[in-house]
Amino acid sequence: MISDKGIYEESLVNNLYYSGAIRSFCTTIGLTFFKNNQDYIDRAIALGYRATDIINKTISYMDKNLAETVLTSNVYITPYTKDLDLLTQKLFDISLDIKVDQDINILKSRNEVMINTDVLNNIRQLNNEALVLINDFKDFCLEVKNKLIDQSLFSYLYIDFYNYMYDEISVYGRDIERIIGRKDYTELYLNEFTYYFNELLRKSAMYIRGLLDTRSQDVFDIASYYVNAFAKLTEEYLKNKNSQINLNIETEKLVINYQKFITDVIERLLKGDLYFITPPITLDNFLTNVNVYLYILKYVRNIKLIK
Repeated sequence: MISDKGIYEESLVNNLYYSGAIRSFCTTIGLTFFKNNQDYIDRAIALGYRATDIINKTISYMDKNLAETVLTSNVYITPYTKDLDLLTQKLFDISLDIKVDQDINILKSRNEVMINTDVLNNIRQLNNEALVLINDFKDFCLEVKNKLIDQSLFSYLYIDFYNYMYDEISVYGRDIERIIGRKDYTELYLNEFTYYFNELLRKSAMYIRGLLDTRSQDVFDIASYYVNAFAKLTEEYLKNKNSQINLNIETEKLVINYQKFITDVIERLLKGDLYFITPPITLDNFLTNVNVYLYILKYVRNIKLIK
């Protein structure tokens, strides 16, 4: 059974990262509809505001109370978050709440926290609010996807990108439900967790390739390499669910190289050398996914479930 300290720390880590992902997704979704679909734009914005509210509550509970390894892992914001936000604002003539990113950026390493009844009640309430948001966001993605399929709605995002967002936030939901149920990590659970993230990175490589201007053949070819490399790992994970030690070592090497690739892509985008048919903040989500995956792989190794 997960400890009170585990509930506290894992809740804060999950809610800050994934509510940030929902906020970013909602911004992207809202920018991909025509103005005659204002209702969907408004719903995306409203979900984004709710995600921001959870971020702010999480920050208020976590200030100076997280491990240095978490705060330096770039799983919340990256060195490029601010510049990608500003470029998105410029290109789409919108205003993004970058104060949240600034608040995250000034968080410091933890002091000892007294985990009392009031603290735990606040965390439980936060998790329950997050779970409602998760389910509402997933329902929204499904509704939009189904309307795209039956051609009663248009969005500049691929239909499968809605699957990608749905899948990522489903991982969030499963982990929040685990924490609410006070269930500790098991080897099988962590194996499945790394499998899901492996799939998310494979899909992000597909989107980098598919959303990229066709003049950039070099980036297209490298993205194609990672699509195939992650696909092979996915096959291996399905074959070896109960013995993942070597697979996680192999995965970590691949993910580190993929991280370097996405970083290079973002730097070239900010210099104007690359063009994507998606808001720039989408690339920041891809990078934070990579960073959180590396954090998870290292966490798995440190707790010695997988050495």
